[in-house]
Amino acid sequence: MRKRKVQPVSFNLSDNHESQLYKYAVNNGAFSKYIKRLIQRDMERGIRVAPTKKAPAHSMSMTQLNGYIAKS
Repeated sequence: MRKRKVQPVSFNLSDNHESQLYKYAVNNGAFSKYIKRLIQRDMERGIRVAPTKKAPAHSMSMTQLNGYIAKS
């Protein structure tokens, strides 16, 4: 049994800020080690990030969807 947990991190490369974060992170060597060191620094400083709230899921019937235009 493997005792490793993989936690993916996504970056929206269409977003300039996130693209810059991604490029900076991958150019710092071992990505996983870099992220772990950032977390360690936050832990040592006592920095806690509040969990984000997920938006409530909306359910719509086919009748309600008729004429609905999704924003992209």
